[in-house]
Amino acid sequence: MPRHPHALLWLALFAPSCLAATADTADATRPPMGWATRAEIEALPAADRPEIDATCPGAWVTPIPPKAVIGRPEDSNVEAQADDVHYDANGVSTLRGSVSIRQSGRRIDADQAELSQNQGQGRFSGNILIAEPGLVMTGDQADYEFDTQKARVERTEFVSSAINAHGRADQIERNEKGVIKIARGEISTCPPGKRTWSFEAKDIKLDQETGRGTVRSAILNINETPVLYVPYFNFPIDDRRQSGILIPRFGNTNDGGFDFALPIYWNIAPNYDATITPRVMTRRGTMFEGEFRYLLPALGEGKIEGGYLPSDSLYGGRDRKSLSWKQDGEVMPDLQLKTNVNYVSDNAYFIDLGTDLSITNTAFQERTGELFYTPGNFWSLTTRVQGYQTIDPAILDDEKPYARLPQLLLVGNNPVARGWQPAVTTELTYFERKVDDGSGPEVNGGRYRLDPSIAYVMEAPWGRLVPTLKARSLVYQLEGDGVAPGSESEQLVVPSFSLDGGLVFESEQGHYTQTLEPRAFYLYAPYEDQSTLPNFDTANTTFSYQQLFRDSRFSGGDRIDDANQLSLGLTSRLIDHESGEEVIRASAGQITYFRDRKVRLDPTAPIATDASSGLAAQLAAPIGRGWSGSADAQWTSRLEHATQFSVNLNYLPESRDRLANLGYNFRREDPTIGQEALRQVSGSILQPIGISWQVIALAQYDLRTKESQDLLFGMQYEACCWKLRLYERQFLADPDDISPGAQRQRRAFFIEVELKGLAGLSSGVKSLLNNNVFGYNQIMEHQSSRKELP
Repeated sequence: MPRHPHALLWLALFAPSCLAATADTADATRPPMGWATRAEIEALPAADRPEIDATCPGAWVTPIPPKAVIGRPEDSNVEAQADDVHYDANGVSTLRGSVSIRQSGRRIDADQAELSQNQGQGRFSGNILIAEPGLVMTGDQADYEFDTQKARVERTEFVSSAINAHGRADQIERNEKGVIKIARGEISTCPPGKRTWSFEAKDIKLDQETGRGTVRSAILNINETPVLYVPYFNFPIDDRRQSGILIPRFGNTNDGGFDFALPIYWNIAPNYDATITPRVMTRRGTMFEGEFRYLLPALGEGKIEGGYLPSDSLYGGRDRKSLSWKQDGEVMPDLQLKTNVNYVSDNAYFIDLGTDLSITNTAFQERTGELFYTPGNFWSLTTRVQGYQTIDPAILDDEKPYARLPQLLLVGNNPVARGWQPAVTTELTYFERKVDDGSGPEVNGGRYRLDPSIAYVMEAPWGRLVPTLKARSLVYQLEGDGVAPGSESEQLVVPSFSLDGGLVFESEQGHYTQTLEPRAFYLYAPYEDQSTLPNFDTANTTFSYQQLFRDSRFSGGDRIDDANQLSLGLTSRLIDHESGEEVIRASAGQITYFRDRKVRLDPTAPIATDASSGLAAQLAAPIGRGWSGSADAQWTSRLEHATQFSVNLNYLPESRDRLANLGYNFRREDPTIGQEALRQVSGSILQPIGISWQVIALAQYDLRTKESQDLLFGMQYEACCWKLRLYERQFLADPDDISPGAQRQRRAFFIEVELKGLAGLSSGVKSLLNNNVFGYNQIMEHQSSRKELP
């Protein structure tokens, strides 16, 4: 078999660096290129089978399979084979009849080839086939210059199995800089003979150096009918971030009308980029949204976002705007900076104009800057400045949250010897809140808190015992018209003792191991009068099973518990021998109080005199075959009735192609912790119908008000080369967060269209489903890579 030293130099023409391969070259006797059915692909050797989209009847088969390895030209031999080979004195080699030139992972076939060593040129003609892993091209004639690597292929057809695309072109040319130009080209990802869509262009340019492609005078055909003319289009050809048009957003609402947004991406620099989004709402006007992202060595990553709608027609002609800055990065070793600064013009902004459909209500806009210093594994220092913009005009000044200007928080936990665990939490904060509307007294000031503790941990496989001593102290320096004379300075120290212990018993029950895990937690702390102390950031915690074993019934730092109580809990688990997984876990427990709890947030509230807490219980049951259930409940101390409970049943099989969720939530009103009554049932389902159809539904219904809080129904049809999704949504907005004169009931219709291999139209409904449908995100991740290997 003759060898020629220059025979495959031209192959650099079509050697995209983004193609990855992992297997050897396949048998060269396979068909040059063609569409194969699933049955035909199953008959191929496993290493040669291309991936098949689940909705496609087959896939493209190329002479060199996608997993083949491309050898380095300098390390791979070149083999040339022909019926006749002639060398002349001028250094021209002529190969005729069944010409085939190969190198590891590359191949060219032709009827005839002329290779000029002196001029550094090559010409191939007649039934040309050029192949690389997952890529094949045919043509009538090809010319190549070895020195400049310029090349041209005439009247060509091509297939890329990586994106399931095929097309043709009158001419494909590559210049000495590696830029590929395609004249009068056409491409589609649809099966041959069933081209739902195709894309034609007079001129296509692919620049491997910049990673961008440009299209001029392009036409989108649907079922061979021209539907869209695009004079110019710029798109990426690799994974690099590039400037250009992103997927548009599209929808229609009963209050805003037709809503269309066209994001434009600007790749400013490797560590800076921006997205500018003009947005048209037919009933409101034209809005502009923007996002700027950065990545700096001294600050880390950050993002600035904003929106501006001038003269909203449905909001009294007023301007509407928003701005936010989020930052997270390491300033220097062990020192991290975070910011979350937000501004919005009005309380109805997110309902009327928000692009995240899961955000429909927010009363406060946080403005926080934080520095975290963590010199090791045991100590951390937090410096925080925090304030809020109150966007709900119905909230009075004395109901607004306090600003922290600033807060210093030091936390340490450094074991000094086996079992001994000393710890300390200390905080210094200045709180400020202006009360200008006369809704209450104004109390501001500084608070210092110091909570040192020492614990001794005794652990064994059958149980654990942890005694802990803690001393909690508070110091205040107060100011304002709400501070009584002589009460500007307040301080107190409260010691406490706790003993936390538990045992583990196991019993064999056939194929399962059942455990009984009793736990006891005793807490003692003397009473200190705190009725004159302010409340800057403290609230009562929600009672639950986990709360049984905490040493405080308050969140925040303005109250120190008085306690003499014993919590008893019992957990039982059923564990499968073979898998080691829990089949079911149930827990229940209660607190017994040996004295009244006099410390409370509101000194006018009655003293808690119950001899015991309510009963708290929870249940988790991974039933199997994709089914799982959970429940939690709390009862009154005398078990007269439940104060709150929830039950959930979920279905998400391993196939990740469907889901079902059903839940019920109930709670009674409890003014002492700001808890509102609730009786709500919710459900969601995602169900495929055959291979191509999919139905999704979401519902939340309030049984107290007999109102549907949120309803969504959608259908998706997915073909081999396109997708269509239709969504209809109806939800109720909070009466305090709607525009003047606007309807509380909101309705919206969304359309999402995707041409596989091209961009599509998006509605933004995905964020709603991610946040409200258990398992939806896992299904979308699975479907994004849903291809089959026969």
